[in-house]
Amino acid sequence: LAALLAVLAAARALSTCRTLDLEAARRKRIEAVRGQILSKLRLPEPPAEPGPARPLPEEVRALYNSTRELLRQRERQRQP
Repeated sequence: LAALLAVLAAARALSTCRTLDLEAARRKRIEAVRGQILSKLRLPEPPAEPGPARPLPEEVRALYNSTRELLRQRERQRQP
């Protein structure tokens, strides 16, 4: 048994394979995906963080609320 362990240890020492750093691979993949997204959007770098949100115009808010209410009514009519 000791001889087998010694042979395995020697074989591991001779191996040229490096251990896989999953965190480094994950970071590289995320950067690659970011680069692809920026390329598709034809942006040289990510846009700056947006400032405070502007209030919605009343017409947009009313349209949203009426659409939401209409969908609720349709859902109630479908249920027995």
